[in-house]
Amino acid sequence: MRSLCSTLVLALAIVASGQDASLVPGIRTELARATNDTLRADALARLCFNLIHANPDSARLCGEQALALATSIGNQRAIGDAHNNLGWLDAGQGRLDSADVHLDRALALFRKAGRPEHVAVTLSNKGWVAEKRGDQVGALKHFLDALRSSEQAGDSASTSILLYSIGIAYRKTGDIPQALEFLERSAALERALGRTNKQANCAVAIGNTYREQGDTARALERMAEAAAIFTTLRDHQGLGITAENTGDLLAPRDPAAALNAYRTARAHYDTLHSTTDLSYVLRSLGALHLRMGHMDEAAEALRTGEALALGTGDSELMMNYAYSLAQLARAQGNADGVFSHMERYLALKDSLQGADTQRELARLRTTFDTERKERDNAVLRAQNREQAERIRRNQQRLVGIGVIALLALTAALLFFHNYREKRRHAGLLEGLNKKLAASNQEITEINGLLELKLLRSQMNPHFIYNSLTSAARMTQAGKQLEALAYLQGFARLLRQVLDHSVDDRVAVEAEADFLRQYLKLESVRLEGLTFVVDIDPELLDEEAEVPALIVQPFVENAVLHGLSGKEGERRLEVRFQRAGERVCCTITDNGVGRQATGTSTHTTKDHRSLGMQLTRERLLLLTRRLGGERAVRVEDLHDSGGAPIGTRVTLLL
Repeated sequence: MRSLCSTLVLALAIVASGQDASLVPGIRTELARATNDTLRADALARLCFNLIHANPDSARLCGEQALALATSIGNQRAIGDAHNNLGWLDAGQGRLDSADVHLDRALALFRKAGRPEHVAVTLSNKGWVAEKRGDQVGALKHFLDALRSSEQAGDSASTSILLYSIGIAYRKTGDIPQALEFLERSAALERALGRTNKQANCAVAIGNTYREQGDTARALERMAEAAAIFTTLRDHQGLGITAENTGDLLAPRDPAAALNAYRTARAHYDTLHSTTDLSYVLRSLGALHLRMGHMDEAAEALRTGEALALGTGDSELMMNYAYSLAQLARAQGNADGVFSHMERYLALKDSLQGADTQRELARLRTTFDTERKERDNAVLRAQNREQAERIRRNQQRLVGIGVIALLALTAALLFFHNYREKRRHAGLLEGLNKKLAASNQEITEINGLLELKLLRSQMNPHFIYNSLTSAARMTQAGKQLEALAYLQGFARLLRQVLDHSVDDRVAVEAEADFLRQYLKLESVRLEGLTFVVDIDPELLDEEAEVPALIVQPFVENAVLHGLSGKEGERRLEVRFQRAGERVCCTITDNGVGRQATGTSTHTTKDHRSLGMQLTRERLLLLTRRLGGERAVRVEDLHDSGGAPIGTRVTLLL
């Protein structure tokens, strides 16, 4: 309900209370008189902060200028201030990812400089960004960290605001006792500081917290306390909020008193000409009149409020008005009115749900694109200015055409309204379902591509470690030429991995060459290893292609698991053959077999092979990418006496 949201409104007002657009002329004078870049960067940062609400575009320009100037002179404090202000500006405009980037940079600089008061402000800003994301646990963590830094700095004013923010965060997580404790501490500190307006804000927050606890009597006491302070301050906004909350508290048990409270709130909002606040309180007033059976008063309040709500552009508020008007029409026995208002209510509800879905999809795409978009921002802003100018000229030319088209469309809608409405609802539902399906498919494809990129970019760290160790041992043994040749071969292998990792598929001959290079290096480390990598001539003639870097983990598994523990001759064969429309790759070794590998004494409680673990994890991923067990077949080979003589792995690529 509206009364439960007022605490957050007051909280954000407290956080932003340091911003004052009236200070801008004085700061501009300071900027003009500044004698060095440090003073100019400081003035620009303060202009950014004080213009955030009054003129966000100018605030961003000042913030970016402050950041560029501070960076050029290497002033770390000024760089941190600029990042912090730009982060708070982005948070206010809903650019939460960019806000986190700026705030994280500011936090790192302030922590390095040992400035707890600046750390507290930045952590508090990160808390409100988390709050906007709906991450109440994350917000609470940032606020608590900020409180510790603020207490370390001895900043009582900042500490009081943080106590308030922590109380609100605890209330949203459902921990009412903790919420009341921090809010009461904030109220006590505000009394000590003599800041009566913030003391009243604390009283409103405590009252709403008692309301969530079900303690109406205490909630009303706190609202009365806040109202008395706001009366002294002649604060119509605060008086309107307390009266509206009081009406919400009294409505269930004393409707007459609640009506008086709502009317008082309406009078204060009328004084402020606050359209949004008036539309909310009129809806509450109309709903209460309807409950009391005052049909004419309910109709007047709801229709007046609906007209104001249309001017706010708040779709959720208009949706709630449509529902309230449907209830009024039902009470009046107006079936057509009920149908009309409920139809509009459902349309607005579907629109809001569709917007939520699109916002979630946009957030997922932003996760992938944020870095790239930040680099392109400067170019995009210039392009946007040019495009805006073109749009303005086009709009002037299209005004006449638009008026004629609008008249024609209105005439057509009068004849086809009922038919068109039914088709529109069906089309909206079908379109939303298609968009959801397409978006899900897009996300699935992106995840698949990322997983495939991961598989291609993996080169077993255990193999790299062994290779470099082998080269080091050759050098220590005085075999510099052999070591140089070995390292050159190792560099060529890494280059092949890099080349193949950017392609989805490569020629089978290139894949075979990569495997030969890999096995050549392994043969230096593993004594007695012989290998053959063979390709069916038919595949060479057709210039067949296979998925890049898919076979190597299976070859590596054969060397690591099958041949490394074998004494005597070690032999490995890799063959590529045509199998219908696919390519069949067979990897055969004369190793110890899977059963012997599973019971190897090399893997004990106190020691486990890191190389085997890494290879095993990669094989699990590869098996899933190739299509499961049907595309990967493993056979144990035995001699006539049943003794294991190796393993054969068959891949269908």
